Amino acid sequence: MNITKGLKVGSLYHSRVNNKVVRLVSLDRVGSQRIATIKHHSQDHLFESEVFISDLVKATADQVKAYFQR
Repeated sequence: MNITKGLKVGSLYHSRVNNKVVRLVSLDRVGSQRIATIKHHSQDHLFESEVFISDLVKATADQVKAYFQR
């Protein structure tokens, strides 16, 4: 399990770009930029699957509850 700057692969976060709760799949570095690969169970063609780490914030309890209520 990879942990970087408080981010843990497999945990749920809120993506500001996608405005959704997402699961962190992997953390990568492209040059000097840190990139997170994320997924959501109802992603569409407008969903950004690679975002900057700074885009992610911890999901609240209410957001996590809504994520699991499909």
